[in-house]
Amino acid sequence: MNDLPAGPALLALAREVLLRDLLPLLPQAVHLDARLIANSIAIAEREAVSGEPPAMRVRDGLKRLYCGKGEEKTGLLSRFAQDLRRGSFETSEPQDREAREIMWRLTIAKLRNANPRFLSANGFS
Repeated sequence: MNDLPAGPALLALAREVLLRDLLPLLPQAVHLDARLIANSIAIAEREAVSGEPPAMRVRDGLKRLYCGKGEEKTGLLSRFAQDLRRGSFETSEPQDREAREIMWRLTIAKLRNANPRFLSANGFS
C-alpha cells in the first residue's frame, strides 16, 4: 500500500509550488516559460484525473466503423485520419454521421484536458 500522494495530487502540488514559490524568484524574462510549464502540468493533471471514458467512446466508434470490415483493432485512429482526408465517409450517410460523432467526441475530450474553461464558458459541462 502506497501512502504517498497519487500522480494527480503530485502534479497539482508541483504546479502550485512553481507558481506560488518559484515564479516570483525567476527573472521576468522567463515568466512566460514558467507559466507554460505550469499549464502543461495542469493539462497532465486533468488527463490523469479524467480516466478513460471519452477515449473508450472514441475507440468504440472507430471499431463500429472498421472492425466489421476485416480491419485490425490497432491503428484505427490513423486509419480514420487518412479516411477523413480522402473524404471516404462522404458517400455514406450513416458512416458520415458516425465519423462526425467521433470527431465531436475527440474534440470535446481534447478540450476537456487542454482548455476546460473554454468548454465551461460555452455551455459545455
